[in-house]
Amino acid sequence: MVCMLLILPVLILKSGDKHLSAYINMVKNLLYCLVTFFLCLSLARADLVDKKVPLCPAESNSNRQRIDFSDYKGQVLLVDFWATWCPPCKQSIPFLNALHTELSDKGLKIIAINVDEDRQQAQRFLDSYPIQYQSVFDSSGACPETFDVKAMPSSYFVDRKGVIRHVHLGYRRSDQQAIRQVLLNLLKED
Repeated sequence: MVCMLLILPVLILKSGDKHLSAYINMVKNLLYCLVTFFLCLSLARADLVDKKVPLCPAESNSNRQRIDFSDYKGQVLLVDFWATWCPPCKQSIPFLNALHTELSDKGLKIIAINVDEDRQQAQRFLDSYPIQYQSVFDSSGACPETFDVKAMPSSYFVDRKGVIRHVHLGYRRSDQQAIRQVLLNLLKED
């Protein structure tokens, strides 16, 4: 699609104005679709913002104990949904490790919720790409449903009172400063 947007203007200029209106309509339709898509994503995310972090049945790998987010009241949480098949999830690990190292003593707790159906596959992945923060598993898919996860990875920023304050979908290196700033702002709050 992007290639068409780049090549079509050259073809239109060569063929004259007769195709210009079709090109303009195509660009308008594409922009409309993109705006609608991102608007829908932001509306879906807005449902959880300013609400208590929901319970979900994720459990630790070592003792299979269920996670209880109320145990972390007083700390800032970054709840990160990830999967082994997700390249951006893999790319985010070094950044999340660095955040954990830098901010854990200031009250940040990162909880990664793996949603793979095969827990052993997830564990093999973690053996190859170790994380320094807590990882739990939800092969049932109940947690992503409860959180209304729309993308991988999806990060939910929870304040010290247990309220979701921000949701971030996906991961790109260019997101790092914005993610870090949201966390720093939450850590400054009482």
